[in-house]
Amino acid sequence: MFSKKNIKDIPVEETPHSTGSRKMVVGKEDVPSEFFEALTYGYLPPNENWSSHKHDNIVEICLVMKGEGNIKDKDGNLETFEPGDRFIFPPDTEHMIENTSKEVAEFYFFRLKAKVIN
Repeated sequence: MFSKKNIKDIPVEETPHSTGSRKMVVGKEDVPSEFFEALTYGYLPPNENWSSHKHDNIVEICLVMKGEGNIKDKDGNLETFEPGDRFIFPPDTEHMIENTSKEVAEFYFFRLKAKVIN
């Protein structure tokens, strides 16, 4: 049997970062896969950032839904973002996301294990 849930019924929770929040749209417990980690919907307040961080052995795909800002990696590579942009962060890639707009920036984040570690 399939499952259904409306995103508006999913509670908002804190992120592991010092600012922002998210909805856990789909968690590991919802999908029987050794590679799937999470599908989240993140909210980053205006003029705030998610400081430099990485996801161990996780590929992270980011889809910008609202807002504008910058994404920077540890080597100083910088890309601006706007709604519709898609970013892929390879496993263990340090990155920072900064909202430079006057509205809450919103993103979908899809996380997959890069490989199975026994």
